[in-house]
Amino acid sequence: MTVQGIIVLSLIGLVLLLWILNLVRRDRLYVGYGVMFVLIILSTILILAVPTLLTFITNLVGAIFPTSALTLLALCFILFMLVYILTQVTLISNRLTTVVQELAIHRAKEESAAKSNSRSSSESV
Repeated sequence: MTVQGIIVLSLIGLVLLLWILNLVRRDRLYVGYGVMFVLIILSTILILAVPTLLTFITNLVGAIFPTSALTLLALCFILFMLVYILTQVTLISNRLTTVVQELAIHRAKEESAAKSNSRSSSESV
């Protein structure tokens, strides 16, 4: 990878870091997601900045060009994030289901209590 490419990708990474930190600070992004993004971006910048790491990763995945190795790492990260995000969505969905069921039970109890109160008051008249 050329020096110009490394500089451009590092600048893009720094801009992404600032954006992610701002989103986490304003409560627009879950802290867990922010930490994962920050770690991945920092590790990518580190791999780009240290030529021996880039060569090692390229040889490790059996790629001819460093760009192919980084693309493979990016695809692995996307897959990891999909599994993580879908796990979190499933947890939220399960919690929402539990809350809705409890609310339905609570309202059913209130309605049956109101009906029994109206029956007892009509019987006494």
